[in-house]
Amino acid sequence: MSQEKVMDNNSREGNNLLEVRDLSLTLGGNRILENVNMDVKHGHIHALIGPNGAGKTTLIRSIMGGMPHKGTVRFLFGDNGRIGYVPQLLEFDHSVPITVFDFLFLMLRKTPLFVSRRKPMRSEILEILSATECEHLIDRGVGYLSGGEFRRVLLAQALVPKPELLLLDEPASNVDEVGARQFEQMLIDLKEEQGHSILMVSHDMQTILRIADQVTAINRTVTYDGSPDDLSLSDLLINVRPDVAKS
Repeated sequence: MSQEKVMDNNSREGNNLLEVRDLSLTLGGNRILENVNMDVKHGHIHALIGPNGAGKTTLIRSIMGGMPHKGTVRFLFGDNGRIGYVPQLLEFDHSVPITVFDFLFLMLRKTPLFVSRRKPMRSEILEILSATECEHLIDRGVGYLSGGEFRRVLLAQALVPKPELLLLDEPASNVDEVGARQFEQMLIDLKEEQGHSILMVSHDMQTILRIADQVTAINRTVTYDGSPDDLSLSDLLINVRPDVAKS
């Protein structure tokens, strides 16, 4: 298992930001990932696709250093580089009477709770929420947020401080079609206006074709790696839903 960060003073769009080489992982005697190779480039939205159980979330966790794997994960952004992460599922008791402000305050405070000052933090949290256009949610109870609203809050938190790479695991899951399209535009804006690089797991074939610059399909190992322009909907179906494609 090798995790490496390399300072790259010439970082610009099109250069590699992340390099995965020969990554393999075995759990309980089962081969989950085998010889995965992938490059994520600066300033790109890179989609990671594959059927359920293909190892996509496991790969994301391995990239973050959270899974014991063989192979190399190389970040080209130095020791000060940060990764922002939005998980597919976040275990949270929605019956707890906590507002979005409270939620972010607890996650972002840098001092012990008994010396933290809430009032100065309010303007800071409003600015954080503005990145995903959800300042109006600051006093909303977390338990009353829709799936899309909660995703926006989690994404806003992941953007602080500004990450070199955003890892998003099914960012539009449990979100209606309108919310999903809004989320797509938000990711495009983060890339084009703020220069974020994004690696996201997705099952939404239309989203992939609309916004992804690069696609890697895995089913334990890499089955496709290239431009979405070279993929048809039927190709995507084979890689994402092989059970349907065969029927």
